[in-house]
Amino acid sequence: MGNQRTLALRKQLKREQLHVQWLEQHLPHARQLNSAQQRIAQLCVLECVVESAALPTTNATTKKSGAEAPLSL
Repeated sequence: MGNQRTLALRKQLKREQLHVQWLEQHLPHARQLNSAQQRIAQLCVLECVVESAALPTTNATTKKSGAEAPLSL
């Protein structure tokens, strides 16, 4: 499910980037350009959150062996 979300976010991000390119060429002073740039920033942050949430986490109950324990001085 997380993979589908990531793909959907990337598709939307690509669409918004193309829209920004068109606006920069044809309507460089339009209010839409600023709004589209803000949406791109939000989508980038959301993509990072979704990708980091999809990463596997280590098991906190795993006991470390003596070799992995930090050295004390």
